[in-house]
Amino acid sequence: MALRASFNFIAAATLVGASLSVPAQARAQANSGTQDTISYTMEAGDTLYALAGKYFTSNAAISQVQKLNRIRNARAIPVGSVLKVPRKLLKSDPVLLNVRFSRGDVTIRQGGTVRNAEQGMQVRPGAIITTGARAFISLSGGGGQTRVALPSNSRVQIKRALRYRLGDRLDVDLRVLRGRGEITAPKLREGERFNTGTPLAVTAVRGTEFRVGYEEEGSLALTEVVEGLVEVSAGDAASNIPAGLGVASDASGLGDPEKLLEAPELVDPNETQTGELVTFAIEPVEGAVAYRTQIASDQTFLAVIAEEVTTQPVVTFEGIEDARLSVRSRAVAASGLEGLETPVQAFRRKRVGAAGGLAPSPFADAFKFVWQPEGEGQSYAGFRMWEKGNPDVLLIDEAGLTNEGFYVSNLAPGDYQWQVSTFLIIPPEGESEGEGAKSEVIKIWSDPVDLKVTD
Repeated sequence: MALRASFNFIAAATLVGASLSVPAQARAQANSGTQDTISYTMEAGDTLYALAGKYFTSNAAISQVQKLNRIRNARAIPVGSVLKVPRKLLKSDPVLLNVRFSRGDVTIRQGGTVRNAEQGMQVRPGAIITTGARAFISLSGGGGQTRVALPSNSRVQIKRALRYRLGDRLDVDLRVLRGRGEITAPKLREGERFNTGTPLAVTAVRGTEFRVGYEEEGSLALTEVVEGLVEVSAGDAASNIPAGLGVASDASGLGDPEKLLEAPELVDPNETQTGELVTFAIEPVEGAVAYRTQIASDQTFLAVIAEEVTTQPVVTFEGIEDARLSVRSRAVAASGLEGLETPVQAFRRKRVGAAGGLAPSPFADAFKFVWQPEGEGQSYAGFRMWEKGNPDVLLIDEAGLTNEGFYVSNLAPGDYQWQVSTFLIIPPEGESEGEGAKSEVIKIWSDPVDLKVTD
């Protein structure tokens, strides 16, 4: 069937045990009138028997609907009458999800089997999605109306995902069993539900953006509202949480609303990253005890490829390959609530560098300087030397070298310093290098190296 809402999951976690047990949940929803029933307005020609053939699970449901709505004659119900029909009596079709992106060790448990995630794989209600460390997955059901993203060390169960045939109404229940989930919910119509729960609390929404987290070790449930309004319930308590606030719940019950920390600023986030490590400095945020920073290969963060949580306002990533990428970050409060997010920043990753040294020279009066370019692509080298302590006066300054060695002879005794550089010319995307092309030039110098020349 055609889907009206899409689901995107980016999950990272470690599967523990072969079975899953979900503790009893508090129940919540966007509209209390649609918790257990769906309303239907009778039209001309409608009877309970006709409705049963299209929408009820069996004709036996007719008597239950008739009793619930105090109907005397099932064949003669006035047009415009509003019936309440228990959801459990309605026919429905499952909302199937498809894997759009996966990275690393990702497994999907469904139907009693566990399989490695593959692009295009269908995921059914009841499935449990788990990834290993530094692994991510994204799934969607089409339309882009709903998005759920789970970072590392998380696990999610699709407890319910269906559409009732009566009114084509959506009913979704996701369970974050460990870690975190970032959710953008669809605009719900009357009778539709979208719930996200943890073993401690349930969050019900109507067209909003929020995050849910559950820390097993401390039995702590977290809800952070970025946009709109959500209802959070734990035990017998419930609270409406507006945008910019969050709430933490533990075994004792629902906590008090707390203002989310401001979005941190990244220092020079758009600069080309050429070093062995990709590094970002973060302007400290008052009240932050940590920072969560993510890198994705797209600007919507559907394809997250790396994530780090650091206690200091600086983050480094290893093994990031050359590409155009995006980065974002948010601060973490002492309560565990994560704050507002930086606007997505685009940057280029291009590994460039040069490592230089001395090699044996076949000439008695000459030094042989060698270097090895680091990174990929056509590059050119530069070499310069000066007397130590006087770097403004260059004794040698060569550029555009295509070989990986350079001889210097007749150096007077003394102390010198030298360094090499790599020049990498990157043609504009879609164009070849040549006259008229506006190419980007990346120039990286090695650290200065001391050289002592004696008689």
